[in-house]
Amino acid sequence: MDRSEHIGESAELYAVGALDPAGHAAVEAHIAHCAQCLRRVGEAEETVLALERANAVHAARRDARAPRRLTRQAVAWLIPLTAAAAFILGLLFPRPVPQHDVATLAMIGSHFSHAQFSGHGSAAKVIYARDRSWYYVIVEGRRRYSVYGFAGTARTKLGETVPSGKTSEFFTRSSRAYDRLELRDRTTIAGIATIR
Repeated sequence: MDRSEHIGESAELYAVGALDPAGHAAVEAHIAHCAQCLRRVGEAEETVLALERANAVHAARRDARAPRRLTRQAVAWLIPLTAAAAFILGLLFPRPVPQHDVATLAMIGSHFSHAQFSGHGSAAKVIYARDRSWYYVIVEGRRRYSVYGFAGTARTKLGETVPSGKTSEFFTRSSRAYDRLELRDRTTIAGIATIR
């Protein structure tokens, strides 16, 4: 990998451990000299950690065993098989799916970024598709918040967070790309996240 090139999608693959040894070494060599890519890898690792924590909480609620660490080969087969199985089961047995399951499947099928909400409300983050086709808001605590999207000066109410375990969550697919999201507790702005 040339130092003038950025690592691109390899950041997410590095974060989930899906690169071969040569790719892993190339990413490490590059991020040793590139602050921008180092930051991107850090964000990808934070997202993976948050997803692992959410999965652990979800598994504990169902009294299931914690997922085991998968090999790179297993990950390479698991993602397409999971997507195919989910599609087939969805056709055979349509039913409402919890928001975190829908969000997890959206993240598996696309590249994503995240932004922290700033403000006086609870700690919150939005994970979103790079093409801005979906948004997943996670707020610490069980309080419900209204979620608004802003595209230029146009404001749209996207929906409300729903309590789930120790968090409140909201997932939506969107045909509109938003510049920022706001969390509101009734009429008070609890947090603002800038979408980059």
